[in-house]
Order: sequence, then structure tokens, then C-alpha cells
Amino acid sequence: MAREDELRDIHKALSGDGSRHTVVLHSLGGIGKTQLAVAYAKRHKDNYSAIFWLNIKDEDSLKQSFAKVAKQILREHPLASRLSSVDMKNLDEVIDAVKTWQGLPYNTRWLMIYDNYDNPKLASNKDIAALDITKYLPEAYQGSVLVTTRSSEVEIGHLVHVTKLGDVRDSLKILSTTSRREGLTDGKSNST
Repeated sequence: MAREDELRDIHKALSGDGSRHTVVLHSLGGIGKTQLAVAYAKRHKDNYSAIFWLNIKDEDSLKQSFAKVAKQILREHPLASRLSSVDMKNLDEVIDAVKTWQGLPYNTRWLMIYDNYDNPKLASNKDIAALDITKYLPEAYQGSVLVTTRSSEVEIGHLVHVTKLGDVRDSLKILSTTSRREGLTDGKSNST
């Protein structure tokens, strides 16, 4: 598969002793950060007790994503006592409960993916709608965090610069895999 070097880099940076590890995938838009995060999550799903996907394009999207994460935790981990008593309409309370769950002892094998962090709160970004991701990161120093962003200035973990694919065959491999159409790389597409 294309992007093997990046996938190995992400895996190496997120592997460890249970303490929190963070990877930031950054590049221009349309290069494949989200697809790379999906590929990583699929490939290493057995390494994690839970994988959560959050859309961090704006504060409302992020808070709604936390509500979905809370429901996923309750489905997959019904003994998450604090979450079962939370008012799901109070999104700030939901976020706190998710963060509390993430900090439970021996709960170190989860992966949080923050996708589309393209308006980060930085000294160089004067947009009042810019988000400070640190307010939404787990407070416990355990688990794994993967962030996708267009900004190379987001320095909250191991930076991986995602570059354009250098060979058109790599692009065709990705297209072939995601579309489930074999033969794209040799011009013999079996479309259905």
C-alpha cells in the first residue's frame, strides 16, 4: 500500500508503554491526511480497546462528536458509570465525562482521532473562531491521540508531514483499494 513510511512513522510514535502519545499529521488540503488516519486506524484496530473519531473543524462539530463518542463508550463499555448518569444535552458535561473515562486506571489503549483541525488557536491566527485543541484533549497522560491539520504550527506531539504521492501508481493503489476495484494500476478495471 502507498504511504507505508508514514504509517510506520505513526505506529512507532503511538506505540509505547501506555502513557499518552500524540501524532499530528499536517499538510495542504487534499493530500490525504484523513485517508492516512483511516488507514492507520483500520490497520491497528486490534491494538486499541476503542477508537474515536472527532470532527474538529469548529467548536459545534467537535462538541457533537464528543456526544457521539459518549454514546459509543456506553455501547462498548456499559460499566462507564459516570457517562451513564450524564445529561447528553449538556455537551460540556459530556466532554468532561468522556475525559474522565479516558483517565480511568488501566484504560490506556484508546485512540482519539481529531480530524480537520484547520483553524487552530495560534499566535499567528487572529480568527476569533479559532479552536484551542488543548481544552479538548484528554487530561490523563495515557492513550493515543492523532490529529489531522493543514497547519504546520500545531506542535502538540510528533509531527508527520504528509506529502503528495510521488508516483501515480501509488494514487491508483489507493483508489483501487478504497473503491474495491481491482486492476486500476494495470488499466484493466473491473467496474461493476
